[in-house]
Amino acid sequence: MTAPLDLDATIGKYATGAFDDSTPLLEVGLESLSLLRLAVEVAADDDAEIDATRLAELRVVGDLKAWLGDLAVVDGAASC
Repeated sequence: MTAPLDLDATIGKYATGAFDDSTPLLEVGLESLSLLRLAVEVAADDDAEIDATRLAELRVVGDLKAWLGDLAVVDGAASC
């Protein structure tokens, strides 16, 4: 059994300041390259397809956490 993914800690590695779910991504220094790095880090499958359209729609940390959570799930089971 794997431990659940701590998205706050994972995002914190790339953020430049404190954040909560309503913090705008740009306010904490999360831009496209850091978002892609986050996606690659949490993707449960090495061959996971990253939806660039959905990535472009992310505005706040809560949106990012929901998106990353979707990437981290394989067949209904969370991966670390």
